[in-house]
Amino acid sequence: MRSIAVTPDGIGFTAVGDSANLVAVVRDQDGRAMPDVTVTWIGGDDRVATIRTTGPQSARAIAVGPGAAGMEAVVGDVGARFLVRVEQFPASVVIEGGELRDHPPGATVRVSARVRDRNGHAAAGVQASFRVEDGGGTVDPESAVTGAEGLAAANWTLGRSGVQALSVAAGEASARISAGLCDPIVLGSGLRLGEPRVVEPSGGACGISVEAAERGTYYRLTLVGTSAEPEPVAVVTLSVEGSGPSAGARRAANAPTRDARQARDARADPHPGRRERDQRVLSWIARPDGPEPLPDLRRGLRGGPPGSPPDPPGTRVFTWGLPGTVEDNCTVGHRRSSALLAHNDHLSIYADDTLSPPVRAEDAQVLADYYANFGAPTIQAYFGGVGDVDGDGRILVFIEDLSDLRVGAFVWMGELLSKEDCPASNEAELIRLSDGWVRPEILFRTTNVVVHEAKHVSSHHELVRRANAGGRDHFAVRHPSWVEEGTAQIAAEVSARLGWETIGGPPPGALVTGSDLRRARDMWTQEAHGVQAVLERYGRVMASQPNSLTTSDYYGSGWGFFRFLGDWVGGAGGSRLGDAALFARLNDAAVAVGLDGIAEVTGRTFDEIMIAYAQAVALAGTGSPEVDGVPRFSTYDMTGFNHTPFSTLLSDGRFPYPVTTTGTGPEAPLWLPLAESTAIEGPIGHDGFRVYDFRASAAGDRATFRVGAPEHVRLIVTRIPDQMREEGR
Repeated sequence: MRSIAVTPDGIGFTAVGDSANLVAVVRDQDGRAMPDVTVTWIGGDDRVATIRTTGPQSARAIAVGPGAAGMEAVVGDVGARFLVRVEQFPASVVIEGGELRDHPPGATVRVSARVRDRNGHAAAGVQASFRVEDGGGTVDPESAVTGAEGLAAANWTLGRSGVQALSVAAGEASARISAGLCDPIVLGSGLRLGEPRVVEPSGGACGISVEAAERGTYYRLTLVGTSAEPEPVAVVTLSVEGSGPSAGARRAANAPTRDARQARDARADPHPGRRERDQRVLSWIARPDGPEPLPDLRRGLRGGPPGSPPDPPGTRVFTWGLPGTVEDNCTVGHRRSSALLAHNDHLSIYADDTLSPPVRAEDAQVLADYYANFGAPTIQAYFGGVGDVDGDGRILVFIEDLSDLRVGAFVWMGELLSKEDCPASNEAELIRLSDGWVRPEILFRTTNVVVHEAKHVSSHHELVRRANAGGRDHFAVRHPSWVEEGTAQIAAEVSARLGWETIGGPPPGALVTGSDLRRARDMWTQEAHGVQAVLERYGRVMASQPNSLTTSDYYGSGWGFFRFLGDWVGGAGGSRLGDAALFARLNDAAVAVGLDGIAEVTGRTFDEIMIAYAQAVALAGTGSPEVDGVPRFSTYDMTGFNHTPFSTLLSDGRFPYPVTTTGTGPEAPLWLPLAESTAIEGPIGHDGFRVYDFRASAAGDRATFRVGAPEHVRLIVTRIPDQMREEGR
């Protein structure tokens, strides 16, 4: 044997899947063909081409992917090399996504083009060219190489008018796509003061257009999350396209907006671990073989016989369980001997004998008197009172060192079990209170805390009533934390309003203004401090981003939600304690828990309430005229946060803390110029707020606002009086 020759001696494929036949001719040293000799085919690249033997001296090459692969026909030590090339020629281009519709002018859309060869295989490594055909606009990049899937992509920024069209070409193949522009919702200058316009993000994709009729026209935009589900924190974008006479005339000082410095540390949970202990006990009671809670004797505090209950014993021993499982919780971890310091028909207050310094009886009496005068009437009117498992007609308060638990005050469901079932139980309505909170210098901060905890005692009894009516498994059904803590803050606030009234403050139900708060700064006594405490906590929540109703600090956020509900649905502003019936119904065992109960009592869904709440937040204290059907707060104007005693605490902003605020301090502008184009990006909780303020520097200033946000976020546009003028600037 002398030689091998392969025909053809090189192959060029233009599509994946193409194939070609190969023939080898073997000759001896005299040049004669040797047809009976078998040829071996070697080499190749499985990513480019493969070869299959079809006969002794024949084979078939098949294109697999772009590239080049060397192959060889071999007999013994003699071979013939040849090259197979695969270069996919584009035969078709398809722009994925079809027609693009209802995009705002100037929007940027991602365009993907898939290139295929004539056999329909994705063509990789092919140059695709993008070109704007109509409507102006730009495309970036103008050329891209397809990847392994045959895809090339570019960002197409739409023009401002006319038909928008883009073409993509690859080789001789091409495709064209069009995009339909949509018009913004035009509010013009006709939006009335105090009349919000609510827009879903999908409906506002093309923007909301406003125009200022005069200098100082002021627009407040509020984004509100309307989902009670634990959606992740979303990043939302508000894009502003400004124009008009003052366009380009930026303010001289334009510091970063609030988002750069607005995050605040969440307040520590005052009840760490307590809810988990409750849940363990409740899950145990809910089991078919679980223990029965002690019967509610209902004396004294709720429809019991007239007259005062007998005096409590002068000393008591209080027990507390171990951390861990429910068995641990009910195992006595320690016993504390105590002495009675103060009592009345509603409370018996004891203190641990070993405290140093000891708690003074006169300080305990302050707590007892406050609760009798303001707490008990609140708990009775708003939450139906509390139960009575030990027959003494009172709630017990035990003052002890709680520093190891890192807690200020708490109640525990296990106290309503018998000692036989749960030896750590004290078989009584019991509030545990830290001795650090019962000192003369901070006592004014503690009075409303006892009322807050008494509301939890009431809730425990309502839970038992619900289970008795609905079945043992209902013991595990209780209000979410944000509902329970938010309504407990209502109890603290209302009791403080009753106390404030006795020392000259506005009566419950009357509107509290910033002037009222300024006058009260020197009289935050134990009677009235709860008003400051709940407002301060609410202010901290609203001044942070992202804020949320059902996560983070639900003590502050929950109070704000339920205060609005009491004002709007409960009619708090219509009469003294006018919203008591609403809260009594929400707390009643006959009503479902959580969102279902709120919908049952109010006749409104959660998203409806959140939208109404956001409208009230946007209008609070702005001086906007009342508009029929537009929800408002009626008991607080909320801008009291802008004044003493809150001005130091929240000095870098003013309620409702627009993220457009620039600079710091009380003189920092809340607003951005209406005619200025900008984009503001930042986080929002799934049921939180983001507020943006814009002000016209001249008549004829215009802006189109566009929102990029999840479906559960709504945009509310409100025209309010000029806040610069309202603040005297």
